[in-house]
Amino acid sequence: MRTVYGLWFFYKKLIIPSLVVSIALSYLMTAASNFLIGIGISYIFLTPTFHYLTYELKNPNEYYFYYNIGLSKFILWTNTLVISTMIGLLFMLI
Repeated sequence: MRTVYGLWFFYKKLIIPSLVVSIALSYLMTAASNFLIGIGISYIFLTPTFHYLTYELKNPNEYYFYYNIGLSKFILWTNTLVISTMIGLLFMLI
């Protein structure tokens, strides 16, 4: 349970910025019929970008917090890629 809470705590810093920028990009770049597809594609690529900017450049020492609760950097990156792909595909399939 602690691992799931740690993953949620990690990922919630990435959801809002990725979603807001994805919606803005989709609004600016796609037609009305492809709006959700644009959000999905943008979200898939922007979430790892925000992960890199937030945790690698801005706050690299936060990885120690997650490591102490049993989450390695590899697990966090894998989680980011898998979850962002799933959420992006959900937007694309709606």
